[in-house]
Amino acid sequence: MKSHIIILLCIGVACVCGQINRHEYPTTSDVYNQSKVHVKQDGRHQPEYYGYETFCPDVEDIAPCVCTHHNESNAMDLECSAVESEEQLKQIFKADFPFKNFHQFDLHWNNNIKVLEAGVLNGISFEIINICFTDLEVVELHALNSCYETATELILYGNKITSFPFDELSLFSKLSYFDISANSVSVIPTDAFHGLTALERLHVSRNNADIVGTFQDLPNLQGIALDYNAITTVPVNFIKTGSSDLSYIWLDSNNIVSVEPGAFDIVDGLDIYIGGNLLSTLDEATWSPYLEAMGRLYAGFNPLICGCDIAWLFREDQLLEQVYDATCNDGGSLHDLDPSMFDNC
Repeated sequence: MKSHIIILLCIGVACVCGQINRHEYPTTSDVYNQSKVHVKQDGRHQPEYYGYETFCPDVEDIAPCVCTHHNESNAMDLECSAVESEEQLKQIFKADFPFKNFHQFDLHWNNNIKVLEAGVLNGISFEIINICFTDLEVVELHALNSCYETATELILYGNKITSFPFDELSLFSKLSYFDISANSVSVIPTDAFHGLTALERLHVSRNNADIVGTFQDLPNLQGIALDYNAITTVPVNFIKTGSSDLSYIWLDSNNIVSVEPGAFDIVDGLDIYIGGNLLSTLDEATWSPYLEAMGRLYAGFNPLICGCDIAWLFREDQLLEQVYDATCNDGGSLHDLDPSMFDNC
């Protein structure tokens, strides 16, 4: 009888181990399955089987990072805002991680990490990577290679990034949100985003960057933010994503002097923000198809001449109603113009 009990116990433990290996996150029953603790040789307490601390590494091994396990979702987060150096971060990821698939990585308001080195994560994967308001300058090629198949959000807002491996983005098969806004990237090669079929939001604002190429083959894109960069002309097919869900394009506060016809997807209800640029006219060939699809154009703070070139906005279809905030170069509102002034145009 004792031998049968031992066999059954061994089978039970083997099943639980197999379950953890097969699932992305441990099951709720695993979390509460065992609460027995034992004392290690160094005096530290550690659950013997599947208590909370078994999913997270030993606290001392990853300090000052903090691992949190959420019982409700069985997801784990790693918060490393207090890390003191690149070398310390590398050593932390060399610790024994009983469970290697995490939900979120956070690094905020940190002045110590300047370079995110290749392979730094040492095989630990995350779904959300959130590095904001740090002195990070360089993200090396393969720094995030363990997240190619898991990352859904890569948020790098408000750092000092000058170098990022854009050519690597196509490897992130599940990426739905990419934000590298408010950094110091000088060139953003838009071709690097081609084929990111899961991408829904793309924000590269506030870099004062030269945008090189076109945004295409992004079938699920819902919004794109390119404001506060160094764009001067918007070429044909600039944003031709093929998405029917595109709802906003932000182009505010660049140096745009012209927008070519056929520059954008024509999607019902699309909002385009192009205020604070250098447009002297709203060209009919460019904007009429977009406004006829019930798009809305926010064009304030451009030096519009407001001559016969915009007479098309005052025709019977009243497309002017879908243009917001626009002013003429004399400071007057486009909406305050007398339509009769275009009778002889």
